[in-house]
Amino acid sequence: MKGIGFGGKTLIEILEENERTYRETGRYCGIKELELATSDPLKLELLHSRLRAAMVSAREQVRMISASPIAREVAELAVAAYTPAGDCIIQSTGIIIHVDIMGEVIKWMIKHNYEEEMEINEGDIFTCNDNMIAGLHPADVYDIIPVFWEGELVCWVGTVIMETEMGGITPGGVPSLATERFVEGIRFTAEKTGVNDRWFKVNEERIKNNCRQPDILLLDRKAALAADIKVREEIKALIGEVGIDYYRQATQELIEIERRAQLERVKRRTVPGRLRTVGISENYYSDMPVPPLHAEDHITFIPFDFQIRPDGTYFWDFDGTGNWGWHPNNSSPSAMVGATCLYLTQTIAYTGHANTGTMLCIEANCPPDTYLNPSNPFVASGGFLSGPNILGAIAVGLQSRSFYSRGFVEEVLAGSPSHFPWALSGKNQQGQDFGQIQNECAGTMASGAFALRDGFVGYIIWLPPADMGNVEVWEILNPIVCTGRGLLPDSCGWGKFRSGYPIVATYMIYRSPRVVCDLAPQATNDRIYMDTGMFGGYPGINQFARLLINANTAELIEQGKPLAHGMTFPEKDDMKENLTGELLVETCASRFFKGVAKAGDFLQVAYGGNAGGFGDPLKRDPALAKNDLDNGLLSPERCRRIYCIEARYDEQAEEWIIDEKKTAELRGERKKERLAKGIPVKEWWQQRRQDVAKGNMPPLLKKAYNGSLDKGERWPGEFRNFWGVPSDFIFKVEEA
Repeated sequence: MKGIGFGGKTLIEILEENERTYRETGRYCGIKELELATSDPLKLELLHSRLRAAMVSAREQVRMISASPIAREVAELAVAAYTPAGDCIIQSTGIIIHVDIMGEVIKWMIKHNYEEEMEINEGDIFTCNDNMIAGLHPADVYDIIPVFWEGELVCWVGTVIMETEMGGITPGGVPSLATERFVEGIRFTAEKTGVNDRWFKVNEERIKNNCRQPDILLLDRKAALAADIKVREEIKALIGEVGIDYYRQATQELIEIERRAQLERVKRRTVPGRLRTVGISENYYSDMPVPPLHAEDHITFIPFDFQIRPDGTYFWDFDGTGNWGWHPNNSSPSAMVGATCLYLTQTIAYTGHANTGTMLCIEANCPPDTYLNPSNPFVASGGFLSGPNILGAIAVGLQSRSFYSRGFVEEVLAGSPSHFPWALSGKNQQGQDFGQIQNECAGTMASGAFALRDGFVGYIIWLPPADMGNVEVWEILNPIVCTGRGLLPDSCGWGKFRSGYPIVATYMIYRSPRVVCDLAPQATNDRIYMDTGMFGGYPGINQFARLLINANTAELIEQGKPLAHGMTFPEKDDMKENLTGELLVETCASRFFKGVAKAGDFLQVAYGGNAGGFGDPLKRDPALAKNDLDNGLLSPERCRRIYCIEARYDEQAEEWIIDEKKTAELRGERKKERLAKGIPVKEWWQQRRQDVAKGNMPPLLKKAYNGSLDKGERWPGEFRNFWGVPSDFIFKVEEA
C-alpha cells in the first residue's frame, strides 16, 4: 500500500519509525545537528512566529463566532498543529492541557488503520470527545483536519472547545451522577464527521435529538472548523514560501529544540532529588441517586513520588495509587499527560515554544487497574480532569521546593486551588427546556502564595489566561440574575504570604418554574486538605455551594427589604439573615442538589479553595495584615488568632491601627505555646505507630489505605517499613 506520508510511507510506518528512532537515540527523529537553527536561526524563529500567530488568530476567531459563553467569555479553547505522526509542533494560548492530548487522538486513528479503512483526504473532519481514547471529559470536543501538500499529508490541525451541554444524565457536559459511561451524553469516538470541509447532516440531527441546547454545540463545531481551515491555509501559504523540505525539517527541529531547552531549564532551576506527597480524591456517593451497586463512599490515596533526575528529566511515580471506582472522578494516563502539560507550561516551559519536545522530558507511572488507569472501559470519565487538577496542582508546590533550593525564589508558588463549575437545567426564562454548565470558575480562583508576595485572584491552573466573563452574557442563556460577586473574606491560605481570596457569586433564579443544579466533577477534595501550603503556611478553606429553595423573595421585594448579595465574612451571611427557606449546602464536587429551585430561589457558589499559604503566619508583616483589614478581607478576630497581630479600628481616620507592642506580646506567647506542645519525633512516631498498628482511624480511611497497600509495588513496602509493621500488614475493616 502506498501511503499518504512523505516518500509514499504510510502514517503507521512514520509513527513507528519515529518511536523507534527516539528509543534508540534519545533525540526527536534522531536529530543530532540542528542544521536550520544553526545556519539561519532568524528564519526558523520567523517560521515559528508565523505558525504561533496563526494558532492564536484562529483561536480568537472562534471566540468571535461562538455563541457559547465558555468560548466567547471564558475563552476555554485552544488550537494546535501536529506532525503527520501526531506530535505537537506548536500551540495557541488557551486550555493548554489538551495540546498534546489531541495528538494522542491522531495517533489512535493512525494505529487503528484509518488511513486504509476510512481513508484520509483533504477536507475530511474528524471529531472526538471520547476520553477513553484521549482527553479529560466529554465536554471537551476535538475537531481535527489533515493538511495536504501535493498529495502528501504534511500536518494535522486541531481545535478543542469545552462545551456547555452534552446531553448527559444531569445538565452540562460533565454530569456528577454518571457513574458509568452510558449516561454521559453524546460521544464522538474519533469519527469522520465530515468531508469537503462540511459536516455530515446526520451529525447535526444526532446533536439536535440528544442535547438540551444543541445550537451552541452545533455552532461551535462550525467555529472549530473555521479555525482549522484558517490555520490549514496559513500553513499552506507558509510552505509555498519556504518550501516543503524546509517546512518538514523545521517542524522536526522545533520539537527537538524544545526538548533540549526543557532539559536545560530543569538543570538550571532545580536540584535533582526526590519529592513526595499524596494526592487525595474524595467521592461520597452513598446518599446520591445512582445505581445501588455504585452508591458507595470512596477516599482514594494517590502517592506522588516526584523525581528530578540529573539529566533534566522528570519522573512522576504514582505507585500505590488506590482503586478506581464507580464514580466519574477516576483519571487516566492520557489525562495525566494533560496534567504535566498544564503544569509545565505555566511554571517552567512558558516561552510559547512548548510542544511534544517538552513532554518527551517527563515520564509517568500510572499503575493499571487503579484510580489513574481504570481497567473497566465502561467506567464514567466525566471527571478524568480530577487527576490533573489534584496532582498537577500539588506538583506545582513540589517543583517549587526544588526552585527554592536552587535559589529561584521568585518562581515559587505554593500550590493551586481546587474548584468546581456548576450546571443548571429545567425551564429557562423564555419557557424553553435548557441545560448549561456555567464555567465562570475559570477566573474566580485564588492562586497559592508566592515566596516573595501574596497570591492573587483570577487564577486557575488549567486556563492561564483566566477570565470569568461578563455575568450579563451568562444571564442571557441561564434563568439567573446575579445579585453579587465579591471576594470571600477570611478564606485565604494563611502564611507569611497568604494565598489570594476566592470569589463568591450569588444568583437569584429568574422567571423559571423549575431548575435543578449540579456541581460538576473537577477536583474532589472536601474533608481532607490536600494543598497544605509551604514552609509553615496553612491551607485555605474548601469550595462550597448553597441552594436556598422555597425562599421568601417575593415577599421581601414587595416590602422593599434587602435580598442576598454575598458574604462579607463566613459568619456574616445575608442569605441567612435576610431570607427564609430551606438551605441546601454542598462542599464537594460531583454532587447533585436534592431540591428543585424556582423563580426567587437563590444559588451561591464560593469558587475555589484550599490554596496554600507560604511561611509561618507569625512572620507576616503587620503592614500587609493592615492592608487586608482596611480592604475588608480580614477580620480582626482571625488577624489576632492566626497572625497574632493586634489591631483596632480608628473611626476618625477610618482605618485600622496596628498595636505593635501587643502584637509582639501575642507572638511571643504563641511561640511559647508551640514549644510546650512539641514532642520529640521519636515519641511522635511511637504514638502514631500505635494508631497504625491498632487501626485507630475511621473505616473509610482504612479502606483507602488498603486500596493502596493492595495495588502498589514500591509504596506498600515503604509504608510498612516506615511504620514497622509486618510485610503483609493491612487494616482490618469492620463491616457495617
